[in-house]
Amino acid sequence: MKISTDTRDRLRALSAHGESLEDVVLAALDVYESQQFWADAEAAGAAETAAQRAERKRSEAEVDAWMDRLG
Repeated sequence: MKISTDTRDRLRALSAHGESLEDVVLAALDVYESQQFWADAEAAGAAETAAQRAERKRSEAEVDAWMDRLG
């Protein structure tokens, strides 16, 4: 992968002692993917209708009751 010298230098500046540039990129990807996941989850929550929320809560209560009976 080709990256500019400035980008490479930024990555190096973020690395801890002994970390490779790949380690830094992987850590950055993990953070980015986590942020995307939570942004998507928040958007889905905002799009949930009252009827969908009620059905989800009912279903969760059923599963909780079932798990309680198992324990």
